[in-house]
Amino acid sequence: MPAMGVDIFGVQGSPPCRAVYLVAKAIGLDYTFNKVDMQAGQHRSPEFLKMNPAHTVPTMKDGDLCLGESKAIITYLMNKYAPDSELYPKDPAERAKVDQRLHFDSGLFSSIRGIVFPVLFNKNLEEFKKNKPKLDENLDLLETFLGRSQNVAGEKVTVADLAVLANVSTVQAAGLLEKDKWPRISAWLTRLQTQLPYYSVNVEGANMLGEAVKKGIAELGA
Repeated sequence: MPAMGVDIFGVQGSPPCRAVYLVAKAIGLDYTFNKVDMQAGQHRSPEFLKMNPAHTVPTMKDGDLCLGESKAIITYLMNKYAPDSELYPKDPAERAKVDQRLHFDSGLFSSIRGIVFPVLFNKNLEEFKKNKPKLDENLDLLETFLGRSQNVAGEKVTVADLAVLANVSTVQAAGLLEKDKWPRISAWLTRLQTQLPYYSVNVEGANMLGEAVKKGIAELGA
């Protein structure tokens, strides 16, 4: 089914935005990217708030439908534009596992935010140290998942992998993914970065945010 004017509003560095970009590229969706100038407050303009009262990115507009929240956008795009794709399996049990991992990814992103905000905005070393164990805990759980199957939600690559990929690539770029501590994650990440033909859509944003965090950590003396 061809897309009719799908607009995605976002920024380059955001992992949830990049998860949506990865999914859209994976299914060959011809969408229009609209960069949101967060510093200028564009996400709080009357026009944006009409689409998404929560003033968050990514935000999607498809005809009369406006959606916030990356997981809702991802599953909508799959259901509408790629309903037969193995990226979002139809089997109830397999789909439930993918959905569960998408929920896990929301928690993973929250723990990454717990690192990004004290490092880039609050310049607070103690807050960084306090929040770092939660990120490690989520990476430990992901390592466990990848010990049970080749990919995040089973043997095949799914949208759960693409969502987690956007987050973990950021952790890697920030210098926080220790190969010895999380060897399965490291191997999975390298494989997808190498094998996915559309991975390039994630590269610049992951490096941009990750390197900023890496620099911020060094400046804090952590």
